[in-house]
Amino acid sequence: MQTRKSVFCRALQILLVTCTLYFFYATVLEKAREASWSDAVSDFVRRSLSDGVFGHIGNRTLGFEHIYAIGLEERTDKRDFMALTTAVSGITVQWMDGVRPDELHEKSLPQGYNLTLMKPAAVGCWRAHMNALNDMLSNGYSTALILEDDADWDVTLRAQLQEFAVGLHALKGTRKISKEAPYGVDWDVLWIGGCASGPNSSETDFYAIPNDPTVPRTEHRGTWGGPLEQWKEQYPEYPEDSTRFVYRSAMGCCTYGYAVSKRGAQNVLMQLSVDHIEGAIDNAMSDLCGFHPNRTRIECYAPFPNLVGTYRRAGSAARDSDINVLDWDQVHGEEAWNLIYSTRMNIHRLVAGERTVYSQWDEDVPWSDREMNLDEFVYPRGHLVRG
Repeated sequence: MQTRKSVFCRALQILLVTCTLYFFYATVLEKAREASWSDAVSDFVRRSLSDGVFGHIGNRTLGFEHIYAIGLEERTDKRDFMALTTAVSGITVQWMDGVRPDELHEKSLPQGYNLTLMKPAAVGCWRAHMNALNDMLSNGYSTALILEDDADWDVTLRAQLQEFAVGLHALKGTRKISKEAPYGVDWDVLWIGGCASGPNSSETDFYAIPNDPTVPRTEHRGTWGGPLEQWKEQYPEYPEDSTRFVYRSAMGCCTYGYAVSKRGAQNVLMQLSVDHIEGAIDNAMSDLCGFHPNRTRIECYAPFPNLVGTYRRAGSAARDSDINVLDWDQVHGEEAWNLIYSTRMNIHRLVAGERTVYSQWDEDVPWSDREMNLDEFVYPRGHLVRG
């Protein structure tokens, strides 16, 4: 009898210890687990780096299955410069002709578009982007990057994209990364190039890349949106001046360069062509990324500042846009929006095979030098921040 009682007491003690440990892990250690989650995810994704998972970002389509460049056929000046820029960057693009206003047919326009109310050139821009999505789906591409003909990018674009991919997977909690699809395919739009992006006001998670030498100071940017004010207050160690952020985006503007998955292409084509559209293509896509009451929300992610900007050669502003009519007497200097080491602004050095490139601004800042040697460049690592 005494033996049975001893066994029972022993079992009860074990049960009590087990329950105590369970509640300890479930409560006290839960906070520690959450605090270390960002490191755990980042470590997992970084182990993938050593396994060569992100190697495809080094290929001629930057890890996407295809790249399109959109531009009017008669703008041979822009096509020549794009051919040169992609050549020195080791990138292959397929041209999609821009659509001129006289090629638009009233019967083919989606509900909401009216050529007497909308600028015909803006409608032509929408149609060209729809044509790229149409071609992507017809060819069965799983992902595609769509560039406009004046798109420009930093000379370190591949390194930037690799860290962006790390941040994307960290935010999504990815546990398996495909070598053939280094960004994954379970998203709709990656708004990597534009003039604005921003998270939803209730968003708490983001990926931060501090002391990014390719991030221009805020006073040099032509952007808006970006990190939430509460992020900047809560995490002063990630100053907006020198940090690149990655987050799920609820809005965007300008279509200098964006990627779509097959799912994303289907969603955008369905909602902005088959269904209805009332504004410019970038504003309409922004509505899809956000919480527009008349739209089905899609899954968009963006870096801020953007990785793909737009280039303006020195001279008359009338040459800049094929949508907006500007005065030939209005002139400006050479500029690459939101880029430090612009590929186009360094084009002569790159064609000559030089390994030193220069910032478009004659200044040194604590996180970025005026002069940069490509052979010595190391892109910084980011961190997942969970609010």
